[in-house]
Amino acid sequence: MDNRVEDLRKKILHLDPYSGWFPRGATKRIMSIVDSDLEPIGELETGSDGFVQVAVLVGRRFVRITYYPGQPHATLTAITLEK
Repeated sequence: MDNRVEDLRKKILHLDPYSGWFPRGATKRIMSIVDSDLEPIGELETGSDGFVQVAVLVGRRFVRITYYPGQPHATLTAITLEK
């Protein structure tokens, strides 16, 4: 394993039913993203361990960008919703 990537298999992780697993002792913030009419269209989630996730509804697509600490890049996921 690349020494720049932290091996989370050796850490105690806790299950958070809202967003999955996170390291013990880490804290997080969840902020709503709203449009010009103040209607919620997504969320920004950040963790004290460096985790960042943006999830936004764009038209009929749900787009999520996730960055985990120690990774060289973020992951983009997009789902097209039915009408």
